[in-house]
Amino acid sequence: MTAELKSMRAFKSVSLFFNADKPEAARNLKKIAAVLRSHRVDLNTEGDADFLNRLGRSDIAIAVGGDGTMLKAARNVAPFGIPLLGINSGGLGFLAGLEAADFSRRSQEILSGNFRQEERLMIETELWREKQKIFGPVLALNDCVIRCGDQARAVLLEMKSEGHKIADYLGDGLIVSTPTGSSAYALAASGPLIEPSLQVLLSLPICSHMMTQRPLIFPASERVSVILRKRRSNDIPQVFLSIDGQISRPIDVEDEVHLHRFKKPLKVLLSPESSYYDTLRRKIHWGER
Repeated sequence: MTAELKSMRAFKSVSLFFNADKPEAARNLKKIAAVLRSHRVDLNTEGDADFLNRLGRSDIAIAVGGDGTMLKAARNVAPFGIPLLGINSGGLGFLAGLEAADFSRRSQEILSGNFRQEERLMIETELWREKQKIFGPVLALNDCVIRCGDQARAVLLEMKSEGHKIADYLGDGLIVSTPTGSSAYALAASGPLIEPSLQVLLSLPICSHMMTQRPLIFPASERVSVILRKRRSNDIPQVFLSIDGQISRPIDVEDEVHLHRFKKPLKVLLSPESSYYDTLRRKIHWGER
């Protein structure tokens, strides 16, 4: 009975994302595509003329590359609610569910629906100027970062929740991270690790000039805004908004960055034998002496 049920929900169409700038990813893509064709799977490959139009009709998406490829794929896949599997063909591959060398022997297991599925919170970001939206919404799996530009001078940011002030942040900037992103830039900035299933967000000052400022974890249900303020009347700060380190744009004084949880979680596929804590130990040697 169990085998019959799994067969009924087998994945029969796959959309493939890959990093065309990495030769290793391109080589692994060919191997993975060949394996999928041997299973009579309908393929939709990034770069095809109608790739984005067919994406929403796929049963599953696979990202072949490193974490950057996974982040790009997540923005495209999440609105459709289809599962995403990361195949590591890069360096760290923290977000990947499988190494490229293991795909062939585990392909049937994946296509039969036997990989573990987890839901990951994503942030939706918009930029507002003079009460008008000028950018977004853009999705982030890891984080939204507001930070100083080339002049490397401290900037003043005011953070609010539902219209109520949280704090002023003076320093190099501010990271607003998902639990998934807590192991990325936020971790490098000395933030805490957050188990990915938790429905929370993290705000973390970057190189704060105020000793009283510390990381803050708050419910993901809150809608927050971050406003760039002037420190003094002649101040002309150079500040950038960055989404997952891949999409960036400058922001002006009094611009408001609005952030809230995206209505749909990202569904990620992971090996059933490996937990989040296993990944921490294997990828970043967490807890080792």
